[in-house]
Amino acid sequence: MKNNKSNTSTEGAYQLSAEQIQQYRDQGYLVIENVLTEAEMAEIDPWFDHFIEGKHEGMGRDLCDMSQPKDTPFEQYRLVNAMLPSRYEPSLDKSRFEQVAKSISEQLYGGDNIDKDYDQFLAKKPHHKGAQFAMHQDLGYWPKTESTWTATFSLALSDSDVENGCLQVVPGSNNEPDLRQHLPTALNASQIEKLDEHNDFSTLSIKMEGDDEILFLPVKRGSMTIHDERIVHGSAGNISDIWRKTYVMAFREKETIAHERKIGFTHSHNDDLDWKKALS
Repeated sequence: MKNNKSNTSTEGAYQLSAEQIQQYRDQGYLVIENVLTEAEMAEIDPWFDHFIEGKHEGMGRDLCDMSQPKDTPFEQYRLVNAMLPSRYEPSLDKSRFEQVAKSISEQLYGGDNIDKDYDQFLAKKPHHKGAQFAMHQDLGYWPKTESTWTATFSLALSDSDVENGCLQVVPGSNNEPDLRQHLPTALNASQIEKLDEHNDFSTLSIKMEGDDEILFLPVKRGSMTIHDERIVHGSAGNISDIWRKTYVMAFREKETIAHERKIGFTHSHNDDLDWKKALS
């Protein structure tokens, strides 16, 4: 279901319908069109380019390629990932996008005990079939917490379609009782028994089930998708002539975020985390 009319106020609030909230609970995703104006998008664009072009110093592993080994040279990147841009550039904090996303999160999960957990800039270079995210569940990447709910927002800074690798989801998979098994994307079957949880990897993938039905979610610039932490999703590479540019932002309960930070998990790729402790 799509919403074709912006319900955003000047204060950054956004009013969801009861139908939208129910779809999110049942299907695990929403598509909302025309969320930000062109003027509001233009405030983000220069910073996005600044980070994706590798111009921000001192990021360490927070600037990486999410589709290749961690030691890939920058000039060979194809799926460029800049983690936590609002931490490195405080002027991005409390942006219009963040205000709208927080308002929606409060409606989806109730109350105001909600905050931004992390943000990231993602860019898929043109003509790179390998600039893809394997199908996964976000919760497969994170340490165990008492409350797991997460609302993840993907704002399209460029038009996103099937050709340049838009988001694809398995509707309703968010309501499966158990999290699917996640393994490093490059792992082959003979290595599974030797695997220690959370080895040094960039991306995870799951084995798709025979009855999984994939739905593509194309969106125009200024529109966004929202998905929860358990829905099976991913995206293909970019075989088009244009970049796919996305600003991702996730919201969780404040207590969940506080627990993450207490054990040393900040979503930074520079974290030095004891995963055995985090997963226990």
